[in-house]
Order: sequence, then structure tokens, then C-alpha cells
Amino acid sequence: MVLLKRNLKNIISKSIKCYSSSSIKVDIDAKWKRAKPFSEIPSLPMLPIIGTAWHYMPVIGRFRLDRQNEANHEKHKRFGDILREKFGSLNLVMCFSAEDLREILRNEGTYPHRVEFTSIKAYRESRKHWFSTSGLLAVQGEEWHHLRGKTQEHLLKPAAVLKYFNSLQDVAIEFVQTIFENRDSNNEIPNFVRELYKFTLESVCYVGLDTRLGCLKSNLSEDSDGLKMINAVLAQFQAMIKLEAFSGNIQYWKYFSTPTWRKFVKYSDMYSEIAFKYINKAIIDLEFKKDEDKMTLIQALVVNKKLDVKDIMVMVADFLMAGIETTSHSAGFLLYHLARNPDKQQKLYEEITKVLPTKDLKMTTHMYEYEMKYLRSCIKESLRLNPVVGGTARILSKDAVLSGYHVPAGTLATVPYHELFRNERYHKEPFKFIPERWINKEKDFDPYSFVPFGFGPRGCIGKRLAELEISLFVTELIRNFTLEYHYEDIGVKTLLANVPDKPLRFSFIER
Repeated sequence: MVLLKRNLKNIISKSIKCYSSSSIKVDIDAKWKRAKPFSEIPSLPMLPIIGTAWHYMPVIGRFRLDRQNEANHEKHKRFGDILREKFGSLNLVMCFSAEDLREILRNEGTYPHRVEFTSIKAYRESRKHWFSTSGLLAVQGEEWHHLRGKTQEHLLKPAAVLKYFNSLQDVAIEFVQTIFENRDSNNEIPNFVRELYKFTLESVCYVGLDTRLGCLKSNLSEDSDGLKMINAVLAQFQAMIKLEAFSGNIQYWKYFSTPTWRKFVKYSDMYSEIAFKYINKAIIDLEFKKDEDKMTLIQALVVNKKLDVKDIMVMVADFLMAGIETTSHSAGFLLYHLARNPDKQQKLYEEITKVLPTKDLKMTTHMYEYEMKYLRSCIKESLRLNPVVGGTARILSKDAVLSGYHVPAGTLATVPYHELFRNERYHKEPFKFIPERWINKEKDFDPYSFVPFGFGPRGCIGKRLAELEISLFVTELIRNFTLEYHYEDIGVKTLLANVPDKPLRFSFIER
């Protein structure tokens, strides 16, 4: 009897699996049969050769390249969830739904292909004495997969990042102390974004190189390595906006040396010289370190011998460069939302003082991981309203169906985060700063409607470190100051990252 029941159960189970598999196949087949042709996807008016690029040109165009979020919002309202564009020979579809983002990421394969920074690639190929590879920002395929696979364990595993907890907390405490010292008569910090750059560079150098550059010192010389690196990175980014084709520009620099290309090379050299000076020092210092838990990122990579030393040096140089602007602006937007929502700021302050009742206490890793829930929610909510990364962009490796249309392989598929994350289809009251939504997460929450650090193999390799930096800084800031903002609303300007379009003129009122 028992055997009969077991056999019957197996038969039913197999039947269910067979039915389920059959249903999925029928659904997939039906989806492809119903798919409308690519040519029928709604499109902006096109011109011969340049396609839709003229919409972004000065005078005749209707969209500004530095206001992509506004342009995308208008496109979404006008065309719906999908839009077709064409830049020269490149076909592009812009999608605005979580469902399409899911399909795009499922389509990416082992070696996801995204738009690369051709200016970085060209520069690094011209500097073989420093670079044996163009780095994660510029390479594709197996080379990218090799680099990514050998380094991500040191940055994406929580335990690996928490090794730097105390070091980063010391930098955060020192940074907040500089705010005490440098406030003007209005309790403001002039050019606060620049101060955030100093903080993030100091933090990331401490993690990557076990080096304190001294960026937080008062009256820091413009000739100091810290400020020279910051200025070099910002100049590189400004030049890249004009050099890259995905910014809507014709790449004359590929055929003859332009002023912008020369500026890019000048500041890239300046950055590389300083970065590699400290990277080489960290490698030399390795022979005096025996405890792996006290090794810097670059030293851990050298000891594991998974990459060539020159490859490691490129990875750390990228790590330093990428960590300055994105983390700074993420922190800046968060402070803006807390200043504009004093009730939420008060709730965060109460959580912090409950965990750290006196100002002499330091946060522990246990507190950070298990007790600072509202802090985490505030960071998430700020990234939802103001993601600093523009979106996901993938060149499809195979045909896909997006929003009911057949999109062929080789098409560049993009999903702008700013428009997706503020879509009321996925998030109630999408334009309000409501950190509680992440504590009381709705049952029907679509995980693809909020992916601020990307997803899958191409997800941001430094996301855990960025979250830790911001968490430690904001904790220290809010326990010491009430934050206020009394000026115009701050919007978004589109550069290589999304950045505030107005100065961060906060008042820091001592508690």
C-alpha cells in the first residue's frame, strides 16, 4: 500500500512538472507569435544618416544632453513603455518597465556586453608602461570576465568589506570634525560637494592602499596629491562627456588630436602618475605584512596571485577613480532628502541615539548589520529618488521580446533608472521620500523596479563599500548635527553620473 501511494505520488509529481513545463513553453511560443515587428516600435522622427540624434543637437533639438531625466520622462509620457531610436548605424530601444529590464538582464549571457568607454580604452592602449589591460570600464567578453571574477570576492562579500569598517569609521569621524571647524557664519560649508570628494577619496585610498592622503586637513594645498587626484578625475569625466559617442558626440578625436582629447590625456596622466605611486608603495609594503586581515585590497590580490601585478594595479586605479564621484553624489542626495524631510531625519536620529546613546561610542559591525534598519532604508529611498547611475544598457546577445515587440540581437537596449524607480506602477507615492516603504515592503514589490547598483554579472563591484562609507558618515553627521536646507529645490544634471544641479548649501546646526 505504501509503495502504491509512493508510485502514485511520483506519477502525479511528474505530471505536474510536465504540465508546468508544457505551459511555460506554450506561453513563450505564444509571446513570440504575438510579438509585433521591430519597425513598429514607436519612434522619434528620424533623419537620414543621423537618425534621431538631431533631437539632442543645440538649437534644433528639443532635448538637452545634460537633462536626460527630463527628456526620458517626456518620452515615457508620449510613447509609453518602449521607444525606438537610431544613432547612425546603431539601433537603440529605450524601455521603462521592470518587466523589460528583467528580460534584458536574462538575455545578457555569460559575457554581458554594455557600452564601453572608448576614450579610456584608447588612452590605456597608448600607455602600455602602466596598463596591461583597459580595465573593467572598457573591456568586454572573456577579458572582462577574467578581471571581474578574480577581484569581486574582495569587494562583494560582506565579510571582506567589513574588514575596512574601523578604518572607514575613523575617516568619517574626522570628516565630521572638519565640518565643526569649517562652518561659516550661516553654519554652511562653502563648496560642500568638493568636501565630499575629499572624504570619499580619503576613504577609498585607505581601503585600497592603506594610505591616508590627508585630504581632510585644513587649508589643503592645491598642489597636494589628494586635490590633484580629485581635480584630475573631475577633468577626465568632463572630457569623457565630450569624447564618448553615447553622449551624442561625433568622435573626431579618433582621427586627429582634438583639444578635448589632449586635455583628457593630460589629466589621465596626472591621475595615473599619482595613483601608481601609491599602488607601488602598497606592493612594496606587503613584504612587511604577515596578517592577511590587515592587508589592503591590492595586497590581498597580490597574495592570492590570481591576477598579474599590472592587472591588479589597473583594477585598483579604476576602483579609486570610480569611487570618488558616485559615492559623493549619492551621499549628497541623501543629505538633501533628510534636510527636506525633518520628520524622517528625526526618526533616523532616534535610531542612531538608541544604538549609540553617547557621542563617544563607536558603531560596531554588529550594530551596522543588524540594528541600523532605518538608516539602510533612508539610503535605499534616496537611491530610488536619485540614482547616480543613469541606467542599464546592454547590447542584446540574442533576439528578445520587449513590451510585445520583437527586438533583434545586436540592438542596444537601455532602461533609465530615474524614470523606472519613480514609476507609480511599482512604488506608491513615488515622488515622496518614504524610507518606511523598505521596512514594510509591499508583497507585490517587483525586485527589478529598483536596482540602483545594477544586477547580475555587471552589477556595481563597489556597492557594498559605497553603502558602508555612506552609512558611517551619515551616522556620525546626524548624531552631531541637525541638517537644514533653505534654498531652491535641487534637481538632477546628467553627466557621466547623475549629479545635483545646484550647490549643496546645507546648514549644520550642532545638536
